[in-house]
Amino acid sequence: MHKLILTLKLLLIIGVVTFGFTACQKNKINDETEVASSENLALAESADEDVQIAADQAVETGEISDLRLSAAEAEANLLGCATITRDTVSSPRIITIDFGTGCEGRNGKIRKGKIIVSYTGRYRDAGTVIHITTDNFYVNDNKVDITRTVTNNGLVNDKLNYTIVSDRTITFADGRTSTSHANKVRTWESGSNTPVWSDDVYKITGTGTHTSKNGIVYDVSTLTALTRNLSCNQFTAGELKIIRHGRTDRYGVINYGDGTCDNVAQVTLDNGRTFNITLH
Repeated sequence: MHKLILTLKLLLIIGVVTFGFTACQKNKINDETEVASSENLALAESADEDVQIAADQAVETGEISDLRLSAAEAEANLLGCATITRDTVSSPRIITIDFGTGCEGRNGKIRKGKIIVSYTGRYRDAGTVIHITTDNFYVNDNKVDITRTVTNNGLVNDKLNYTIVSDRTITFADGRTSTSHANKVRTWESGSNTPVWSDDVYKITGTGTHTSKNGIVYDVSTLTALTRNLSCNQFTAGELKIIRHGRTDRYGVINYGDGTCDNVAQVTLDNGRTFNITLH
């Protein structure tokens, strides 16, 4: 009898330990899923903003290369290897930004394919509507399909203000996809009064949805406005919240930092765990 009791106690201990280990493993897998989804979203936001910058520069100046005032700045141009074709006869007018079969820009990104921009007026003019699409467009090994409509709302609190509605799909090298829909407001915070693009700073807020590579749907919202300084490669500040659709217990907050130019963001999960992610 005594031996039976000891055996039962031992089995109970083994069961508790096994259950605890399994629960820990499950939580770890769930956390890794949330972090991966946050990283997918960060990649989509980065690709979205790169396309927007290309379109902004093309509509404003008609060029992508040699936008900087100095030779050093021109050499560091984000999109210096693209070919620009302008159709000034059609209405609305059309600009095609063609990266050909692949060219390397700043930070080692290799782009290929086309960005097609139609626009009703100058980038700075109130009421201008800009429509952006991609055609077989890749950033490194990822195919980026974007449909994006930008409306110039004129001055809001003495700053140029734009409304953006976008849909995007990123197809990764492994064949999986992530999709996003977003409604944003983009404010030109500083640099609009100079011809130098590298001193421009934008603030972006908004909401949307995101479906990760694993097929999980998330609601996305801006907690603090994202800062895009065009002298940097990525967002440098601000926070996005990504929460599983229909739930409140599973979410992550992506923090882009304190304004420093780098390629790192931090994801904090609902359980308090934090992870660094690399912004490619």
